[in-house]
Amino acid sequence: MKKIKLVTATMMAFALSACLNTFNSDVTTFHQLPAAKGEKVSIVPIDPSKEKSLEFAAYAAQVGKQLTQLGYIPAKDAKPDLIVGLDYGINDGREKISTVPAVNSHLFWNRWYGFGYWHRYDPFFDDKFDNELRAKTVYKTTLNLEIRNPDGSKLYEGRAESETRDNSLPVLVPKLVEAIFINFPGESGKTTKVIVKPAE
Repeated sequence: MKKIKLVTATMMAFALSACLNTFNSDVTTFHQLPAAKGEKVSIVPIDPSKEKSLEFAAYAAQVGKQLTQLGYIPAKDAKPDLIVGLDYGINDGREKISTVPAVNSHLFWNRWYGFGYWHRYDPFFDDKFDNELRAKTVYKTTLNLEIRNPDGSKLYEGRAESETRDNSLPVLVPKLVEAIFINFPGESGKTTKVIVKPAE
């Protein structure tokens, strides 16, 4: 029995490690964007209040790096052929209830008591493996990206969203930038689940 418990605990540890090391995002795109042919681009905030933001400038630089890899050229002081709009934000969070496998034992109850876990122990039916209910706060982070002609006509609209327990924009926005550029520009009119793997 101890060996079975050890194997189960090891499997759970590997599964948890895999979840912690990947970043999941839902990416939705609508576009009629032709392939890049060296067009000069300028990146601007969709929200005018972020125009002089150093934080925005940092994220815009990451978007610019992705666009350069696709074949676009930074306009710098030249007149841009395309204008790229960027915005980002995070909500106030919500409570999410989930179930996790657990060993049904009062020893585990004593160890986990007071740490946000609920555990059912039935002395008359000692099922060694049961589920626990766990509450956690999750935050939705959103990245919006658009590409338009100088006359305002849009060629691309993209949105990347993710729910995580982290609420740090400097951590999350770069991952959303990476997610939205995976298989860019994507299939128009579809939402795709994208997994961002950690850098090796």
